[in-house]
Amino acid sequence: MKHYPEFAVNNTHGIKAVNDTVYSFMKFANEMALGCRDQRTRYKLLNRTSVTDYALCSEALYVCRDTVEGPYYYLGNRAQYDIRHPTEDPALPNYWPKYLTKEKIQNAIGVDLNYTSTSPAIQYAFQQNGEAVWPNFLEDLEAMLARPVRVALIYGDADYTCNWFGGEDISLNTKYKHSKEFRSAGYASFLVDGVEHGVTREYGNFSFTRVYGAGHEVPFYQPKAALQIFNSTLNGWEIPGGRVRLTAKSRSRGPARASHSQSSVPLPSATSSASGGAVKRRSFF
Repeated sequence: MKHYPEFAVNNTHGIKAVNDTVYSFMKFANEMALGCRDQRTRYKLLNRTSVTDYALCSEALYVCRDTVEGPYYYLGNRAQYDIRHPTEDPALPNYWPKYLTKEKIQNAIGVDLNYTSTSPAIQYAFQQNGEAVWPNFLEDLEAMLARPVRVALIYGDADYTCNWFGGEDISLNTKYKHSKEFRSAGYASFLVDGVEHGVTREYGNFSFTRVYGAGHEVPFYQPKAALQIFNSTLNGWEIPGGRVRLTAKSRSRGPARASHSQSSVPLPSATSSASGGAVKRRSFF
């Protein structure tokens, strides 16, 4: 949660989505007594086996989302999944649910059920048990890294909801057999057809990739880059090295920080956008 305020104002796109007052409030809401951080600490002590436990977990979720993550959605006028876009123009297309309900498409892919993109009932259940702030995600990741499993963390660098600041922090704070070697690896250029599409830190089976110019759904924004990461992960190749065979001691080399930055087009001014009507706010749940 601590990375939401920072990404809202100190991201690598030169965008300051909220003013200093809101930024300070977001940080304070995380760090204050009984704030988001304390709620999550208390949550970790629960057994999470009773209705009361889940109610407290849900409370922690709402405190964190309403006061730390949420002000960006309410006041930033920036898209949830792509900070470069305004809320009114979130960039992602919305034609695919109708496409997937066409009879000929369903016949072609062999399904006999209508497609529904989200289930309000399932969403409600996740909210009521506080799933988004469950404290054991890092431990689950570490359990996977203890096994001979390839783990590739992939983050679009324009995504606010799952921002790469948090993803990088997770990657550097994992505790497993090769944590020291992973942290000492540098960021290597991730190239696709000779063009840099991001940077990757990698050691053995574990990697973290920041994909440039991508929002939440990386394959939509950077399809070639996403396909190459997918193929490299499944085929046992180094991610930044293309078709170089991955070994247990493969290590990316480069700078310690992913410092690449790029300027984004500013949003229209209040005056120029006034003719388009009032800005609509939408829930982030």
